[in-house]
Amino acid sequence: MSDFADRIYVDVDDHESGARLIRRLERARTAALVGVPPCLVVATFGPGPSDLAELLREIEAWVEDELLYAVRFLLDDRVYVLEAGQANWATHPWRETIAA
Repeated sequence: MSDFADRIYVDVDDHESGARLIRRLERARTAALVGVPPCLVVATFGPGPSDLAELLREIEAWVEDELLYAVRFLLDDRVYVLEAGQANWATHPWRETIAA
């Protein structure tokens, strides 16, 4: 079996959320934060058929915990969107506060 590890790149808005994802992923694999906001979390996965699936499930759980609803990721030179949980439009970043 090969020691080759492939990579996935997850788009994150800031260092803090990226650091939370890295802490979560580093329990089972190598992960690092690159760039300036917006940043990328780079995580490795092995050649086993279930390793990528486990990685995607862990990212999906992080998306739901962060209340992000969706996140973009790059895999094999293609961009994908991973959705999880429900959108919380009350906390949408572009929502304007109406003065009372």
